[in-house]
Amino acid sequence: MKKGHNIKEMLQKVNDDAKYKKDFVVNLKALTVKESAKTFPALQVADAKFLDFSKKIEKKEALELTDHSLNQLCGRLEIGTQYINKCLPISQSLVAHNLNFWISNNKDRDLMLRTYENFDKSKNVRAILSNRYKIIDAHHVLNPALNKMMDLGAEFKYSHYDGDRLNVTATLPKLEGEVQKDDIVQGGITITNSEIGNGGLLIQPFIYRLVCTNGMVAPRYLNRFFTRHVGKIVIDPEKDTQWVSIIDKMQKQIELVSNPEVFQENLQKLKDATNEKITSHKIVEVTKKHGITDYERKEIFERLEHYVGDTFTTSKYDFANAITNVANSDDRSDDRARFLQELGGLIIFSHNPNVVRLR
Repeated sequence: MKKGHNIKEMLQKVNDDAKYKKDFVVNLKALTVKESAKTFPALQVADAKFLDFSKKIEKKEALELTDHSLNQLCGRLEIGTQYINKCLPISQSLVAHNLNFWISNNKDRDLMLRTYENFDKSKNVRAILSNRYKIIDAHHVLNPALNKMMDLGAEFKYSHYDGDRLNVTATLPKLEGEVQKDDIVQGGITITNSEIGNGGLLIQPFIYRLVCTNGMVAPRYLNRFFTRHVGKIVIDPEKDTQWVSIIDKMQKQIELVSNPEVFQENLQKLKDATNEKITSHKIVEVTKKHGITDYERKEIFERLEHYVGDTFTTSKYDFANAITNVANSDDRSDDRARFLQELGGLIIFSHNPNVVRLR
């Protein structure tokens, strides 16, 4: 697997970052897009309140948009991003004019602005979301999850946190089995969460292959826990019954995934996959269906000891491991590595990967 962040350092950063994340409820009509000296334009807000309603945002304060939040604003205004992104490097004035026009011609509605205060006291708008967005952030998830995982004797294999997204993967050495002679795998747990509207809190079983340190994520429909960031606004999480229930269910799911019976079911599917055959033609079809690039397809074939264009038959198990091994490459982004790990799991656990959407 790719090297991730040190788990202790990551936990410290998660808890530190929480101090600089501020969320506001704001009416769409209170937003004005302004030119900025930076890559993206800024938002000026006429009136907004912190979610705890303790203080208001400064009216003259410029909140710098990011690529992500700019695209979300376009989505809220129901305009395409292609034109805006084409204008952006040429004229921020033109971008601002277009966005302000559509802001003034949209109906009133409240939105949530998720911001982050930088070291220079400037603020980025990291997300523009519905006012029904339920906040379940990394520091809410990580502290209780790590406590539960450590109680189970977990060994952390991969951790990644970029301020907006969290990914923690650990193995449980007590869950160990042999797929083939000398091919040992361990069961584990993977937890992902997004704070900017790119997905909910998700806990899934994980398979770790010791012989080559490949990681494979079981599909989203298999023994998973998933909760969307939708509901009432949470001001004090510890007093919010819905939020407390989500964290309780998360901890119970971690216990469920650590159940030896669940691991044995997944281990048997791995064994079965060693006897299930797949042709090179089908491999090309599956990889094209799921957006594998030509270069990645070449790497997969190389790991199967073939060249693209060869006609051959291999096992689903070997095919899945070729995909997840490509995810180990240092030149893969963390998101892409995760995608490949999920695709490897889909090959093993889905009867027909071509009829199941990965994301």
